[in-house]
Amino acid sequence: MATNTIIQYLETTDGEGTAYGVGVSNRRQVETYIAGAAIAANDLVAFDFSASSDGAAAVTVIKADAGSTDSVAVVGFALNAATAAGDKVDVTIAGIHISANVNGSVAKGDRLSISATGGQADTYVNADTVPIIGYALEDDSGNIASVMVIKQF
Repeated sequence: MATNTIIQYLETTDGEGTAYGVGVSNRRQVETYIAGAAIAANDLVAFDFSASSDGAAAVTVIKADAGSTDSVAVVGFALNAATAAGDKVDVTIAGIHISANVNGSVAKGDRLSISATGGQADTYVNADTVPIIGYALEDDSGNIASVMVIKQF
């Protein structure tokens, strides 16, 4: 049986005015995965269904891509870059992710889904066959926006 210890801070400063930093009190959940290929920081990532075994598919992530059946189960947005397969990558799996890679037409309040561009989130449309993965918290600026990630699993 798995165990975990969760510590949540509701305060944004230490009581003397010093900020704890971005992301401390937004209840963001982060998990570490193994990259199946190079991933840029802030890319949307998904489980790698092409991994050689069931166990590997559960811990390996690649850029999410609507055009590939190997990368449609979204995990979240990468917090750091992975330069090659096998590197560790931290992923925002729930909560606020600042500077997410999004399509240039994303607007504040849009529901988000997987894009046909690998690693990028796009505006959800009724014809999408995958679930909503989050909401845009602002209009994109140069394909970057803050998003609220909805936990998928």
